[in-house]
Amino acid sequence: MTEESNLKEDLQVLKYMYHELQLFFDIESISDKTVLRGKLPFEMYLHNDHLSIQCDDCEELTLTKLPDNVLSFLIIPDFYPSIEHGVKIAINSSWMSKEDKSLIIDAINKEFGDMTNPMSELFEATTPVLMLLFDFLINDASKILFSKDSRHCKTQQEYDTFKDLLDLVNKKEKDRKNFDCCICMETKKGVKMIKLPCSNEEHYLCTDCIKSYYTTMINEGQINNVRCPECEYHETKLETYQNFAKMKKALLTPSIPFEFFDDILPEKICQRYKDLFYSQRAVKLSKYSPYACCTCPRCEKWCIKDNLDDTMIECTNCNFTFCFDCLHSWHGYNNICGRKVSIPEGILEEYIDETEENSNRRKEIETKYGKRILTLAVSDFMAEKLLEIAINTEGSDLQRCPKCRCVVQRSEGCNRMKCEVCSTMFCYLCGVSLIVDDCYKHFRDPSLPCYGRLFEGMPGTEDL
Repeated sequence: MTEESNLKEDLQVLKYMYHELQLFFDIESISDKTVLRGKLPFEMYLHNDHLSIQCDDCEELTLTKLPDNVLSFLIIPDFYPSIEHGVKIAINSSWMSKEDKSLIIDAINKEFGDMTNPMSELFEATTPVLMLLFDFLINDASKILFSKDSRHCKTQQEYDTFKDLLDLVNKKEKDRKNFDCCICMETKKGVKMIKLPCSNEEHYLCTDCIKSYYTTMINEGQINNVRCPECEYHETKLETYQNFAKMKKALLTPSIPFEFFDDILPEKICQRYKDLFYSQRAVKLSKYSPYACCTCPRCEKWCIKDNLDDTMIECTNCNFTFCFDCLHSWHGYNNICGRKVSIPEGILEEYIDETEENSNRRKEIETKYGKRILTLAVSDFMAEKLLEIAINTEGSDLQRCPKCRCVVQRSEGCNRMKCEVCSTMFCYLCGVSLIVDDCYKHFRDPSLPCYGRLFEGMPGTEDL
């Protein structure tokens, strides 16, 4: 350290100017042989107060600050203020690349090399090189890195680094502001507030209220209240959808995402929130669309279809694959086991009447029941209608069993019929069940319309 050097004075001034400066030595006890170490956390100011960050197919970012940088320096007093031999520097930064750091180091050597070189005509032993160095990094280095106030990122990783930096800047700014909590009605610093994941607004609640309020709502099962208290609430109206996938997505998207609470509420409460949300939404969906979901026969967790027309379901909780209709292990599509629910006749008639393929009402019905299921149901419905017409046609030899509804055809014999499917005895003329112990009493009772008509219409009795 030369006699002309003002190292001690420089350090005293810097300590006063930069409160964040860290010196790992005692200024008063330094000597020529002492190696001095220090750190300066610094924020790099932008040339025109903003920096545009771009990346292909990504949203453009705008930064107004470049924080999260640290200058580590080592001073050899015997050679101070030489930037080449008396000051060694290293830059740590969350966003600077190796190329960025090299550009800055080269610029520093170019800027201060001659004035701190004892062999140069520009050399001044009293040059406050540390002061100049700090000022350059804070106020001028951004011009070196971003000459056009913009950066086009070459990789997604580089873009994500700047995105994280923007989040850090926004968080620091938020921490310094005051916010009103709408639950406890107190004003608190941003560091004690948490931003809710509202889509179009910025709403905050204090940490204490978020923990107590949402824990209470979840424990009480009031899942519809697990949302922002300040945002207008719109209940999902399933009948307004004309596409099952969109309806399912809207219904199963919580107002507050599950992961939002991961670092705020206990794991047990977070799991209860997920379980109750899915079960309550599945119940709502099952009431509207009877083919959409059911509980797993093995673990009793709700299973929601991706395709309304598919009868095979795989439980996401226990991986059990089963049939929606019979709730047994999956038996393939060719083994028919019957339908679990039936579509009301009024809906089928309305669907048939909607002849326009892409009508809104037709799409609503298909969203609720499934297009393939409706097609099969309509086919069965029309077949039943035609069969009913055939049965009621004058001179028909067809009648339905009053118990199993199977159609029975009389080809010979009297009007006492027996169903070949369920063995029920019934009257061919009026279709009512007959008493098993005395199946002919029906035809002997004068008070009944079939009195004395046991052999009426029987082939071979036309002339009797």
